[in-house]
Amino acid sequence: MECFEPSPVHPEILKLPASSQNAKPSFLLHLLVALVCFAASILSVPPAAAQAASAAHPSNDKTQTSNTAELELRKRLETAQAARRAGNPAAVAQANERLIALALREIGQLRLLETALPQGMELYRRSLDFEDIPDTHVDLAITELQANLANEAFSEANKVLAIDPDNSRAYIVRSRIWIKRQEFAKGAEDLSRALQLNPAYESDVETPYSLGMCYLQSKDPDGARKAAQVFERMIRAQGDSGSLHVLFGRAYRDANDMPSAIREFQRAIALNTRTPHAHYFLGLARLAVNEWRPTPEVRSEFAKELEYYPNDYLANYLVGFLASGDRDYAVSDRYLKVAAEMNPAAPEPWLYMGLNAYAQSDMAHAEQYLRKAVVLTGDDVSRSNYQIRRAYVDLGRILLNSGRTEESEVFLAKARDLQNKTMELTQQDVASVMRDAGSANAAAVMPLQPRSDAEAVVLLPANTDPFARIDASVTARSNLSKEQLVIANSQENRLRAVLGLGFNDLATTEAVGGQYLAALGHYQEAERWDNHIPGLAKNIGLSAYRSQNYPEAIRGLALALREEPSDRPVRALLGMAYFGGEKFADAAKTFTPLGPDGMRDSTVGYAWASSLARHGEPGKATEVLSEFEKTNRSPAILLLDGQLWIEIGDYGRSVSALRNALESDPSLPRAHYFAGQAYTRWEHWPEAAAEFQAELGIAPGDADAMYGLGFVYLQQSKVDDAARLFEQVIAAHPNHANSQYQIGKILLDRGQLSDAVDHLEVATRLNPQADYMHYQLQIAYRKESRIADADRELDIYRDLKTKQRAHDREVVRNVQSP
Repeated sequence: MECFEPSPVHPEILKLPASSQNAKPSFLLHLLVALVCFAASILSVPPAAAQAASAAHPSNDKTQTSNTAELELRKRLETAQAARRAGNPAAVAQANERLIALALREIGQLRLLETALPQGMELYRRSLDFEDIPDTHVDLAITELQANLANEAFSEANKVLAIDPDNSRAYIVRSRIWIKRQEFAKGAEDLSRALQLNPAYESDVETPYSLGMCYLQSKDPDGARKAAQVFERMIRAQGDSGSLHVLFGRAYRDANDMPSAIREFQRAIALNTRTPHAHYFLGLARLAVNEWRPTPEVRSEFAKELEYYPNDYLANYLVGFLASGDRDYAVSDRYLKVAAEMNPAAPEPWLYMGLNAYAQSDMAHAEQYLRKAVVLTGDDVSRSNYQIRRAYVDLGRILLNSGRTEESEVFLAKARDLQNKTMELTQQDVASVMRDAGSANAAAVMPLQPRSDAEAVVLLPANTDPFARIDASVTARSNLSKEQLVIANSQENRLRAVLGLGFNDLATTEAVGGQYLAALGHYQEAERWDNHIPGLAKNIGLSAYRSQNYPEAIRGLALALREEPSDRPVRALLGMAYFGGEKFADAAKTFTPLGPDGMRDSTVGYAWASSLARHGEPGKATEVLSEFEKTNRSPAILLLDGQLWIEIGDYGRSVSALRNALESDPSLPRAHYFAGQAYTRWEHWPEAAAEFQAELGIAPGDADAMYGLGFVYLQQSKVDDAARLFEQVIAAHPNHANSQYQIGKILLDRGQLSDAVDHLEVATRLNPQADYMHYQLQIAYRKESRIADADRELDIYRDLKTKQRAHDREVVRNVQSP
């Protein structure tokens, strides 16, 4: 009945495309990385996923990296299959652990690209449980950094560098953290080290560009020269282009070197006048050096940008913003509406359209647009120097003037709060904002200020399975196209099949070795990844049963039985799981189709009869147990039979079974005791006394046998002999509730009320569900004139009796039900 099944071989999992150019996507994670990086505009700060991908994999040869990953997965799959065929449990476990580690890591990469960062972190951590290698620690650090857990990412990167000081990827990750902390000299040091260790990074725009930026932002007096050298190397590696010079110009602008920034933007235009964003950034730089006064030359650059790229968000927004400052509201609204269409999530176009409408006394549209800006801003009120406070001010005035005083006060109070926060900015913060954007109004032109670490931390919601499939609402936030999402989904399906295979086979080796608890956990993980593995439900049920986790055993075995209703061993085991979980009605119902063969089974027969007896069906229990006894049984089994016949109520057959057991083993412990119990229920007092005495001859001082003999003495009116026995039991076992109760009753009858109460109180405390004990205690209290206590105990007694009657009625109904 116990036969754990390994995973079936999945040949389709082992299939690989003939080349990376194959039309059917297979293991294309690294190609996805390349696509995401390519999709990110070279003229803006790369999105989180692109930055992570850039740090994770140099972009010089994505196809080669992809093929390497494919081949490694295939190699580990084949190794695991070969180990299983060879029948070497240790090799099977080791091979599948390595297979699981790689597959978990690759799904972690998918989660990173899908922006499911908390899930990605959990996947990497789980991968490390199976294979603790530096590269996985780096992957975890990348994901933590994208989730704004910079301290955790820093710790992971340092772990790697402590054991692998030449790990270039760890230096890249750590450099990102130094940059985040504005420790640019340290960032430059780590980036330089990464480039020395891996020259392939030279062909990746992100890494050398970050190095040049760090040189410009550092306190190094020679930083500008070093940055220029880095930019020259980038030109040699990438080829001279306008887009590269736009990047250089942004780096100089961020370092507050406007002459150099203007020079680079002009160089970009000279190389290609249609270079995206070149005219925009040139106009913006000239606007900054002209104290944010838009000259004709500045306006000409913005116009040229819109001529080439009429749907560019930044250019439309800035032209609309400047026109608003000129009070040319019609022109301003025209450009702001285009900006809002291009970036529906941005609140700034709506803010300025609302301010325009308010200036023109169009309060209906002003309220509509300003409310939209507030909603889109959400909790990110600090963006662009708390610019949203202007919406709160004007909305408060609109509401006040229209008689909505209460709502008006809410908005005005918020405006005052934001104004106070603006004033709390340090002089350094204000200087930074002014440097980047000139004035409070002009600051809105620039990219939003980043949130603080505490505000932007990405956490997994409570009660979320980190290994489940990602909801579409999460992937919608990623930079992946529909085609890329299809590829990612296909890749995940394949990896899930691999993980189901690996976890199932790993668990099977553990189960065969008797490590049932560990096996159960890994079978459950296999189910989470791929619940279609043949035999998996049975494996879960069997390992759970062997671990005495009966609820999980029932779940797994019930599913296995639904899959194969004719599987009699699974049916038998499911019945045993119900029996172990004390679900006796379900156990009996499950056993029934097994028929006479099940009744005669050495394990099932007894459990079946016992389930029927405990469910209140003594007739059916007798039928099953009679069939069970037709086969010769060991003394231990006959002892169980004897107990069960007592429960069924056939005391003669109980005594017969117990005598048979004693004939085979005269010193069998507890056989005389249960015979005494049967005679007691049968009210054969002398025979009962003889059996209890015989048990005490085998096990002197046995508390249960002494109590049983004392109870018989009470029935024979040998009260003093009974009392001595009960006192002996209590002396050795003060928590023996029934002996405490019987002594209490004897003392109560003798009129020793105080002592009687003491014993009865102990008895009810030890066995609070025994209604008869509460009944005797209330009598004792009443004789002591403790009426309130007596009434309380009587209420408890009545409540327990009511519950017992309801239970008995329910049992009868269940028995009578078809």
